Parts: sequence; structure tokens; C-alpha cells
Amino acid sequence: MSRPRPFVLLGLAFVVLAGGFVLWLQIGLMSSLVSVALGARNFQTGLTGAVDQLTAGDYEAALANFDEVQSAADLVRASTGGPQVQLVGSIPGFATAVDNWRVLAVAASDITTSTGELLSIFGDLSGKSGEVKIFSDGAIDIELLKQLPPRVAAVNTSINDSVAQLKLVNTSGPAAGFLATVQAKALKEAKPVQRAVSALVDLAPLLPDALGANTPKRYLIAIGNQAEMRASGGAPLTLVLVEFDDGRISIPIKGQTSTQLYPPLNAPVQWWGPAGNPFFPTNPRNAPMVVANTHPSLLYSAREMSGAWIGGDYPEVDGVITLDLSSIAAVLNAIGPIASPTYGEVTGDRLGQLLLVEAYEKFGVAEFTARQEANQQLLDELLSRLLSGENLVSVSKAIASTAPGRHFQVWMRDTRFENFILESGAGGSVRDPGVGDWSAVYTQNGNQSKVDVFQQRNVLVSAQMKTDGSAHVTQLMTVTNATPAERPEGPPERIGYETSWLKAAYLLYVPNAATNYSSYYPQGFTVRSFKDHQQYGRGFADDGFGQKLVRVVGWTAPGAKAEVSVSYDLPAGTFTAPDGSLVYTLQAEPQSIWNDATLTVRVTPPTGWRAVDDLGMMIDADGVAELSAVLSGQVSVAIAMKPAS
Repeated sequence: MSRPRPFVLLGLAFVVLAGGFVLWLQIGLMSSLVSVALGARNFQTGLTGAVDQLTAGDYEAALANFDEVQSAADLVRASTGGPQVQLVGSIPGFATAVDNWRVLAVAASDITTSTGELLSIFGDLSGKSGEVKIFSDGAIDIELLKQLPPRVAAVNTSINDSVAQLKLVNTSGPAAGFLATVQAKALKEAKPVQRAVSALVDLAPLLPDALGANTPKRYLIAIGNQAEMRASGGAPLTLVLVEFDDGRISIPIKGQTSTQLYPPLNAPVQWWGPAGNPFFPTNPRNAPMVVANTHPSLLYSAREMSGAWIGGDYPEVDGVITLDLSSIAAVLNAIGPIASPTYGEVTGDRLGQLLLVEAYEKFGVAEFTARQEANQQLLDELLSRLLSGENLVSVSKAIASTAPGRHFQVWMRDTRFENFILESGAGGSVRDPGVGDWSAVYTQNGNQSKVDVFQQRNVLVSAQMKTDGSAHVTQLMTVTNATPAERPEGPPERIGYETSWLKAAYLLYVPNAATNYSSYYPQGFTVRSFKDHQQYGRGFADDGFGQKLVRVVGWTAPGAKAEVSVSYDLPAGTFTAPDGSLVYTLQAEPQSIWNDATLTVRVTPPTGWRAVDDLGMMIDADGVAELSAVLSGQVSVAIAMKPAS
């Protein structure tokens, strides 16, 4: 048998080597691609979990998810280091793809570092990181608090740089689909981290001064009773003064407004308030503290409460915080129940029924001091638990979750803090958005009854559209005094917390652009005009912010309902879209009543037009659209219409 020629052996060797090289290259590249794909997937799920758990206030669960994020980021980074990837990166046409692959890996690593630091900050704030707590046992570590702004700023810079690098990745050319997928996932998961840090960037520099690092700061907490409503919240029947002084937190003054703080029973005091507020015609004011929050906007009501507080010979405050039982119930649901000698175990789900209904049934008029003492004891226990600092993040999250419905509101005297609060949506402002339609309606208790807890409210907004983008609008507020049928009607004068009758002021705004506006109300009701303030006619007056407001007052029997409405025209072009279609838009504001109101919007298109079907919308045979929403927060509505053809 003849021996193979040398060039044949050389060829075979070349084939073996080439095949081995290709196999080595394929295995290496496949391994790297599998690593980056697996790492990207785990990075996405882990980061989503970590951010979700941070948002939920679960530090331990966030840590567990973050371990997965770190492992995934390491896997993605390792995927770029193989010799096969380096070799491919030297081939013209593939170099850009490999370079961008490496950029993605570095960005994932940077996002992981930023998330880790954010988690560390969260742990320090919540006291769960194992390090010294920023807040615990009624005290604040001012030095740790001062270190917070630069830490947050560094995280913010890092995450923003990472996002910027991700956006610069070139996803064209070889591996374009793969790079684009990984880039999109990384950007998607970076956004919630970016948002969380952005909020802290604005807040962190303000915290030391706001919490008494430089000079003592005092804040008045007004706890609103939703059984007796005012326009901006429940009647402030319980007040707490909180003082921050160089890390020390104290509560020098607290008590029931009517008897303990303004004896003998809601005694009137004198104070100076904002001149633009139409609910108080003259300065100085001379009225009880419990009627200070009558203006729908907290920008006025908080300043009135601050003034009335000072009028009672109490120290000036740097801000006013309003909480009601909806907000406190959210706190109890977050931290667990409180034991009360009077009410037993008080849970968040039971709080309203206990304090707004059963307490008034349990204690008669002659025993009102016993009811107030029981309520104060419950509040003291709650304050004690809050000041321990054990549930700081959970409590903060619970309270903040009630801000959209105005159950938690803040006004700050310092404009730096106030601007941040307003931007956050917790400032309780009532402002016409300036575009489209606007619904802002409120009730205000006028006979000291405690039946607002039973109030059932529906607001029906009906808009008749025209082809020029104008509309005729009617807003009908229906309020049912749904006191239980078995509850006694109460004393004949129909005043006080034993009556089941409701005397209320119905406050309704119309948009600034409205013309031909009028109000309508039941027989026996009356428009109660504001004194010494700019009048627009037909009972409408300037609310102090250049907005049109009307006040209608009347009595509603138990089980009966009152219907009060306003109608007006909005000018041509208000609802005309750039493409020539019509889009009715509405912004509706909430009031912090115990039972959330229901908003119903009904839009009738011009003749020959139809509403465009959308999620949750009902459209009848004539093309009229209707939808409903719960007013647990500000609601925005958009209903598009097009010619039927």
C-alpha cells in the first residue's frame, strides 16, 4: 500500500486544524452568547424584583433579588472576555458589534453598582442595613443625614451616565437584533432605578434643614375627621405639634382641638390670614380653629390653620401636615393593629367604623370627653410606635400612598420645601389645568353633624360637543345622606353630632375659560355669596387664585339626596385635535371624603360624528360615549370623536 503524499497529509492537517478552529470559535461564541442571553434575562428579572421590593419597603427581599442582579451582571461582563470574542472583535465589520457588546456589559455592571448603593441608602434610612440608624427611638442622626445628599448625588450621576452610555450603543450591523434586545431590556430596567434616585436628589438636600439640623423646626399635624368635612379635608379635631431640634424629636403640644386646646368648647380666636381667601372676609379673623380649613386649596387652608394655631397663643410653625383616618388606616395596615382599652384591637380595616361611626354611638353628648380621651389614648399609642423608627419606610410608603386622594397633604412655609411638595402632588393645590375641561367640586359640613362618613357622591359631567371644538357642559353633583335607616333622626334643631341631618355648603368650580355659567340647586337651597371679594355674577366669586367658584347651601334629610349643578360653555378650539378630530379632555379633582366619589363622564358628539371606542367606554347607537371612574385621586379623561363616515 502506497504511503500518503506529504501535501495530502498537510491538507488533512489543515482541515483538522481549520475544523477545530471553527469548532473552538463556535463553541466559544455560543458559550458567550448563551452567557450574555442568560445574564441579560436574569439581570432583568432580578433588577425588576429588587426595585419592586424596594418600592414595597421589603429590604430583605430586595437584597435577595440584588444577589441575582450581581450574579447576572458578572455573567454578562464575563461573556465579553473570551478569546473567541476578542478574535471576532478584530475582524472588520464585527469590531463595532463587539465593542457595543462590551459597552452593554459595562453599563449593566454600572447599573448594578448604582442599584446596590441605592439599596444601601434605603437600608440606612430604614434602619435595616445593620449600620447606625439615621432615625430611631425618637431621634435623628444629623451627621448621617448630612451625608445623604452627596451619596444620592453620586448614585444619580452614575445611573444617568449608565443610561446615556446605553443610548449611545450602535445596534446596527452584525448582531443588530441581539444588541437591540439587550439594550432595550437594560434601558427598561434602569428607568425605575433612575426615577427612584431622581426623587431623592431633590429631597435629600432639603432634609437636614427641614428636620432641625440648623434651627429648630416645628410642624403642626392636623388630624382630619371625615365624619365632618371641610373643603380641603376633614375637620381638624385633633392637633399635634412636632418639633425637630438638632436631631431630637419631641411632641410638646397635643390634644383634642375643641376642649383641650381651645377651651371651653371651640373658643374663637383672632389671627391674620391670606387676604385673597373669600371664605374669611376680613382680617384679623375671629373664628374657631375647626373652621380654618374651609378653602378647597391647602395653599390657603394650611395658612389659615397656621394662623389660627398662633392665635391660640401657640408657637409659630414651619409647616402644616394634614392626615385623616384613611391615611392612618393605611399606616395600621402596614405596621399592624393597636390595642385600645376602649375599642379593643384597632386595625386599619376597622379604624373608620370604630372612630367615625361606633364611637359616636357609644358615647352620647354628655360623654364626649370620654370619647375624646379614648381617641387621644389611641393616638398616643400610634405616635409612640411611629417615633420608635422601626417601620419608617413602611409608614412613609403607606402615608404617601394616600396623597393622591388628599388624605395626606403638606404645606411648608419655606418656598424651597413647598415647591418640592407641590411638584410631588402632596400640596393639596386646586388649579385649573388650563386646557380642556375641569371638574372640582366639594362639600363642607355646616351643622357639626357627623354624617359625612355616610356620604355617597356621584359627579356626572355631560358635554355636548360642536364641530368647531366648543362644548356646552353640565356638571351635576349628587350627594346622598346615606345615614342608616335605624339611626335616630336626632334633636329637633338638627345641629351637633347626634343629628342625622346634613347642612352642607356645595362648592363648585367652572373652568377659567368658561362663559355663560350658571348654578342650579333644589328648592329651599340658596346661593351664599362671598363678602368683600371680586364677584363674577350669579353667585360666582374669585377663589383668590383668579378661578370662578360658587357656593350653594342647603339641608338634606337622612336618606335623601341633594343635586347641585353648574353649566357653562367652553370656546371654539378647546377640544380640536391637530388632525381635525375632536378630543374631549377632562381633569377631575378628588375630595378626601371617607367613601370615594364616583365620576361619570358622558360626551355627545356633534351630529354625524361618533366617539372612538376605548377601554372601559360604553358607546350607544348614536355614538354617545360614557365612562366612569372612582375619584380616589386626580382623574384624567380623554374621549376622541371622528365623523361617522
